[in-house]
Amino acid sequence: MEKFEISVKTNKKPTDQQIRKMQEYFNEIPIEEILAGLHFAKNRWTAKDAGVLKVGRKSIIKHETHSVTSEQAQWRLKNWKMMIANYRKLGYSYPTISRIKKNPSRNK
Repeated sequence: MEKFEISVKTNKKPTDQQIRKMQEYFNEIPIEEILAGLHFAKNRWTAKDAGVLKVGRKSIIKHETHSVTSEQAQWRLKNWKMMIANYRKLGYSYPTISRIKKNPSRNK
């Protein structure tokens, strides 16, 4: 098997452990998979740097279902069409909104 060497320039000196970890990844993972992972990491970094990185669906649901009282939860269920409109304005997806609705028992 032919071996190739890749050199990388960084702004910060990596630790020996980080270097070993990168060598391990390059030895075990196909290049296509590494590139896909780096593409994902770059997009995530760009979003984080711009301040637009959104939290995952589980965090959204946990926050929404734990931050309201039982009275508020009952009102939300009775006025669900209006709640959907408000959640959509905030950028939530329909599956996330549905999961929030299905967890009213988690409310205080």
